[in-house]
Amino acid sequence: MNRKQKLIHSDKREWLVKVHQQRKDRSVSIGIQTIDFLVSKGIPVTYHNISHHSKAFDDEEKGIHINTIKRNEELYEHYKKHSRTYKIKNARKKSEKPSTFDESTLRRISPERGLTNARKKYMQLSKEDLVNRLIAVEQYVAENQKLWVANHFEQFK
Repeated sequence: MNRKQKLIHSDKREWLVKVHQQRKDRSVSIGIQTIDFLVSKGIPVTYHNISHHSKAFDDEEKGIHINTIKRNEELYEHYKKHSRTYKIKNARKKSEKPSTFDESTLRRISPERGLTNARKKYMQLSKEDLVNRLIAVEQYVAENQKLWVANHFEQFK
């Protein structure tokens, strides 16, 4: 009853490698054609637009999926080169200068300052930069409060 089944190892599946390569080539050619079409028509190059318009360039009219664009290295590089939304998103991620905290920045803050401008400035910071700044301000306030209490205690002696 104990029969040894022949196991097909992954290195024996040459036909599968061939099929994968054909599908990859199909995806790349359709994706590049679609991206070039979008650029020529002035349509934003987004994952959704590529997926939607790629059906027109596919003989089977299936198009390509959004994840295909993300996972295929060659297609993803072409997408990054032409996508304005990718470039904007990437530019926001990189903080231009690391925020340094010192007392002088707090002393220069005026109560009459434009709060909308301050809000815009803080909205452009990354979450990590905001957390670091908040912790630094809390430390500053705690230290000054400690000094203030000690100073008032000395006055009452």
